[in-house]
Order: sequence, then structure tokens, then C-alpha cells
Amino acid sequence: MKRQIALLLAAVLLLLPSCGTQTGPDLTPLDQAAAEASSFIPGTYENLTFRQGEISISVPEDLARCTLREVGCFDLEYGDKLMRWWIPDEIWDDQSVSRWDDTYAYAFSSIFDQMGEDGDGWYAAVWCTGTVMYAKDKGWAHYFQDPGLLDHSYNINVDDVGENGPLVEQAERFAADWLSQTNLQTTLRPKYLYVCAGEDGEKYAKVTYQTCWNGVPISDVARQYPDSSTFTLPGPSEENDWTGDVELCSITACMTPNGELDFFGGGHGMVELYEPGAVCKEIVSLSAACDILSQTVSGYGSQEIRDVALEYRLNITGTDQPEETYRFFDKETGDRLPDRSGVQRYRTSYDLYDATPYWAFYAKDRRDRELIFYVNCLTGDIQILDNQPR
Repeated sequence: MKRQIALLLAAVLLLLPSCGTQTGPDLTPLDQAAAEASSFIPGTYENLTFRQGEISISVPEDLARCTLREVGCFDLEYGDKLMRWWIPDEIWDDQSVSRWDDTYAYAFSSIFDQMGEDGDGWYAAVWCTGTVMYAKDKGWAHYFQDPGLLDHSYNINVDDVGENGPLVEQAERFAADWLSQTNLQTTLRPKYLYVCAGEDGEKYAKVTYQTCWNGVPISDVARQYPDSSTFTLPGPSEENDWTGDVELCSITACMTPNGELDFFGGGHGMVELYEPGAVCKEIVSLSAACDILSQTVSGYGSQEIRDVALEYRLNITGTDQPEETYRFFDKETGDRLPDRSGVQRYRTSYDLYDATPYWAFYAKDRRDRELIFYVNCLTGDIQILDNQPR
């Protein structure tokens, strides 16, 4: 009987996906790995097929595991400038400007709010963490309406957007123009395009961006199942003092059918360089990552990979908020407290992130239903982020 149980357990273990550290991954000099990734033709693998016949990924020559910091006091530095950049001079009215309660989780600049009860009008607010909320007319409604299963979605990196190409170009131009008003060193890359129908039946487009550092996109995919046994990086919790693995959701833009933006903003804010770290002399190459993945995904069966990317995954390690920017007070002692002690326990101004590069293999890329295989570029470790409905 014991022998039968042992054999059964062995069989089950063989079916489970393998996660964690791979022993002694082969490393390739960074310049050689970059050259391979720029024009990579997938081979034949036991458990993997690729939708793309050729994959082109840009790997920066100074790729590093670095420390990034959440932007702080962005509202104080850019609030007035960025509100006026969005609101036309003929619309601006000082009577429409108000202050936000400073005890909210995030600090804001003054807010311009000229939205009428019918939803028409203009709105602008600048957040301390490095993002904005711009809206006009139906923009708020477009932003808050989640793309449904009947709306047409595109992964801009791999899908043919056809006649919707000008909408993507408009979103790209607007984001670049907005960033040029600041000293932010991040870039915004359009990732998904949704062609939607509003409640009134009118078509509109929604573009979600991915924030990039040094040209490398930062993962924006959240875990739907924090207790997953296949994604072992711990997330923030009270037990670990609100540190751990997080995604960085980026900005969203909404556009009318003629390409006019009526919403821009949201997301988790922007990041800046805190410590550059050492440039990676060697990394796990894309071909080696494919080999590692093919050997370890048998528990998921054969997988067709829709998209492959080089991405940073972020891990909160703490905070470096200057004391003079504290906004909260201890009710008993009157001592000033950092933002992390207030309403929001993490993703606050000046949070520090350990940014580690991964090869990201997207088997399923529908939002909130993703199946992504991550291969750590430095260690060969595998993490499987599985948001498929259970």
C-alpha cells in the first residue's frame, strides 16, 4: 500500500509545473544576448510553440538590476503647469479650482473641475506620485467602463490593428508630448487597444500603456490569486511590513472615433532612478530561457506563446520618504508620520523598488485572465503568473 501511495505521489509531482531556481543556468554575455533577442527565430521545443515566426526585442546595452523610487511631490513641482497644459486658456476659470483634503491617501495639486451634471466639461488633477487625471465630456464614462468580452481588443505589440493604427499613433504622440513637459525619465509604450461601445452605442477607443524604464517595460499584470503555488514571490502584507512583489499599472487614454482624447491618466504613478546597480555582464539568453521553459511547463501542457517581452518586475523593499514631506500625525503624540502610516500602506510616494529583469512569455494576454511564464534573466528562476478563471 505504501508503495502504491509513493508511486501516485511521484506521478502527481511529474504533472505539476516546476517553479523556483534552476540549477546552474548558462549565462551569455549581454551584448551577445541582446544581438540574439533583436532577431530571434524560435526553435522546436517539446512543450512550446510560438505564434510569431520571428521575435524582436530591444535589450539595452546597460541593462541592470537597479533600485527605482516612486516619484514624490510631483504635484507640487508640476501641478499648475500640467493642469494648464490640458485646460485651454479660453476654458480656464479660477473659480473652478479647489484644494483637495490633504489627508487623502495621495496628495493632489489644486484640482480644476468644471464638469457639469450632464458629464460635459473639463477636469484636471496632478498626483504626488507622478501621474494625472485629465478628462473632458464623456472621458470619465469611457475610462470607468471596463472593456467587455464583446469589445475588440488588440495586443499592439503582436496584433494587426488595421484601420485603428492612427488611434495608437495619436495615443503615442500625446503621451510623448505630456512627458516632455516634465523631467521624468520614464517612457510610455501603448500596450493594448480596445475598441469599445459606450452605453449610448457610440464607439470609442481605449489605450492602456506600459511604463518603461531605460526602454524596458515594467510589468503591469496583477495577481488575481495571491495564494498561487506557481508564483512564489511574496506580495505586500502586514507580516512583511508591506514589502514584496507588485505590478505597476500605467496610464490609460480614451479617444473618440475621430482620435480626440477625452481622458488621460490613472495608474500607479511614475518611478525614478534611486540606485543604478551594476550593469549585467551576462544574462540568461532568450534561447536559453526558451529551453528552460520548455523543460518545466509540462504540467500546463503544450503552450502557444502569443508574445515575448523583456520586462522589469518590481519588489517593494521599503521607503525613502524625506521627513519634511510627511503629511500625517500620530493622534496621541502629535509626531509626524510618513505616508505609509496613513490610509495607503504601500505604493506611496518615495517607495523603493528592486527592479529585476525577466523574460516574459505571454501564453494568454487577456486582461485579468493572463497566463504568463517569467524567466529571471539573472538566475533562470521561473515564476508562473496564472490568472485563468478557476
